[in-house]
Amino acid sequence: MIALANPHDLFRNQTRGFLNGIERLGFEVVSCKQAVEMDLAIGVAKRPLRVTDALRILEAIDAYGIKLLSPPSRALLLLVNEYLKETSLKIGDLLHYAGATLLNAEYLTSWNTDDFNSRSEKSINKVNRKKNLKTIKVGTPTIILEWLS
Repeated sequence: MIALANPHDLFRNQTRGFLNGIERLGFEVVSCKQAVEMDLAIGVAKRPLRVTDALRILEAIDAYGIKLLSPPSRALLLLVNEYLKETSLKIGDLLHYAGATLLNAEYLTSWNTDDFNSRSEKSINKVNRKKNLKTIKVGTPTIILEWLS
């Protein structure tokens, strides 16, 4: 979403291509509302002058038809706490994993391969299997589009 909001972002065109490809294939793009709100709040708290950037991200979410859905907050936090036992990822990232899981997403995509990668996917899905929850596949938009095509 950050790439969509910044016309100078290196991944903007690739992200737009990904969204067009997903739409052509009949998939719906959703994100966890609580995770997005937390990301925006943390970004603004770290850099108060970045309010404009946060507003641009919200505009991009609307412009590209990304649906923000809210899984039950209690379930989200409980799942994040379970993930914390298996991985050292930050809570903000874990909210995205938990949100994707609770929203029954097939895939979780991010250009941030430090925190959204096969190693983290394995830890997350270990918890998901233990709790009889849906497992998810994680990858960059380019990789996920390849998997789907």
